[in-house]
Amino acid sequence: MRVTLAAGDDPVAAVRAATAESVVLVFASDRDPVMMARDIAAIGPLAIESAPVRRVNAVIAGPGSAADAVDAAVVFLDQALSTTGQVITVA
Repeated sequence: MRVTLAAGDDPVAAVRAATAESVVLVFASDRDPVMMARDIAAIGPLAIESAPVRRVNAVIAGPGSAADAVDAAVVFLDQALSTTGQVITVA
């Protein structure tokens, strides 16, 4: 399940509210750098907290990144059944 987060959205709340087996958070690169660092650091602990019921991964859409490249990264993480707690940056 793809969850695209706006600048002020809380990734912890988004993961905890999700009901899907796989959650892929998508962060835009225009987030505040301190908040982005905090959010990226939370992916691993969220994956541990959610296991074994849910897998949690993230994609960071870099400035100027192509939408189809971001979509491909989301699909990859969503379908990678043994992958959780990972972050992919799409440049």
